[in-house]
Amino acid sequence: MIGRALRAQARSFAGDVVLLGMVAAALLMSLAVATSIPPDFAEAPAGVRSAFAEAFTVVLATYGAVLAAVYGSFRYTIDRRDGVIAQRLMMLPRWTIFVARMPTAALGGAIVALTVVVVGQIALNVSRGGATLDGATLDGATVASTLALGAVAGLWGMGLGVVVQVHLVALFVVSMSMSGALLLTMFWSSGAGYLPPLVMLRALGFDVSAMGIPPNDLLESSLALWATAGWVLAALLAGGAAFMKRDVGAETT
Repeated sequence: MIGRALRAQARSFAGDVVLLGMVAAALLMSLAVATSIPPDFAEAPAGVRSAFAEAFTVVLATYGAVLAAVYGSFRYTIDRRDGVIAQRLMMLPRWTIFVARMPTAALGGAIVALTVVVVGQIALNVSRGGATLDGATLDGATVASTLALGAVAGLWGMGLGVVVQVHLVALFVVSMSMSGALLLTMFWSSGAGYLPPLVMLRALGFDVSAMGIPPNDLLESSLALWATAGWVLAALLAGGAAFMKRDVGAETT
């Protein structure tokens, strides 16, 4: 049964219009961020350029995580709205449908997050006339961390989307769940570091001090990893419990 559910998800993923839309949004966001930097910044001192480049990558990764989470929620709420979930429930058990959605939510989230980071870096270099800023390069470690971040955020968004169910409400809830911590850093940086997406960034090796977390408030990488796992697991358990009990028929409004 689980194999059948996974094959159904794979077929739908091949023509995933939600993914196409989120990739388009990722492209636009990356271009907007990169082109907002003044061209004469390339003439700044090397130390300033290097520090900026590191922070720029973290900012892009954060935007990527937010869009990946939104993708994870939309992937479910649109299928529910269109009656896809109700249709599949006539053929497969609920638990198989829920579990089978996890790989596509993670994969789509990874693609969205990587798009933001890669396109943002390319756009930055192009806007600088082809001159790469010190440190503004993509290495294997950054790509791997970005893919993992997008996958984790996609699962987080999926869990919240299943709990919320309503499409537009999920957009607001998921976006706030990934941006609230960024606002909280201005008032309570030590607590904000435990919340998504900052704890996810820290767990995957990104320098969250660029997001306003003082060095003495940074979590240990191992603790951040456990906290990230806890957040994602909690979201998926809440989503799974809601999915098993609620009416998931198509919306009528």
